[in-house]
Amino acid sequence: MQPRPTAAELLAAVAEVLEQEVVPATTGPVQHRARVAASLVGIVERELRLAAAADRREAKVVAELVPGTSGDLLGDRTLLAQALRGGLADDEADHARIWPALVELVRADLAVVKPGHDGWTGD
Repeated sequence: MQPRPTAAELLAAVAEVLEQEVVPATTGPVQHRARVAASLVGIVERELRLAAAADRREAKVVAELVPGTSGDLLGDRTLLAQALRGGLADDEADHARIWPALVELVRADLAVVKPGHDGWTGD
């Protein structure tokens, strides 16, 4: 275990400085670049903090949806995409089972890249 502050905590501090001090103190293109940098640092911080659990959950969900997964998340995502294109969710019964699982996976991705947008319920 890494002593504190952790990498995620350091990145959160950098993002906070950029967002709260650098962005307001700049204008024009420099302000835009500082805002983008703050956003990117925030994404990396959240990925460090959330990605391992999200990846484990995604592997489990994909394995439940698609037979023949290997545990290689990128390859298994490809299998899921191919199965969906091949009609996996076309049947109403399958749709009712698969849609909530897909929403869960997208919600986990949004929690990392665009927090606040991950609360959509689909209603």
